[in-house]
Amino acid sequence: MPPADVAVKIAGALGVFVEYLVTGEENPSDKSSNRAETRLLLQNFRLLSEHDKKMIFGIVKLFRNR
Repeated sequence: MPPADVAVKIAGALGVFVEYLVTGEENPSDKSSNRAETRLLLQNFRLLSEHDKKMIFGIVKLFRNR
């Protein structure tokens, strides 16, 4: 079993939860009915430039605050 920080990096690279690496099961606390879309969104987000990521965070913040 890798240290926690390494497990987090591996899970992030694979687009899965750390719990999945340990148990092989989806994260039960994730209430999202559309986990595949969420993973795809995260994978695509990781490919963006830092500038674009900041823009996305700004947009999310605007939606959250309305």
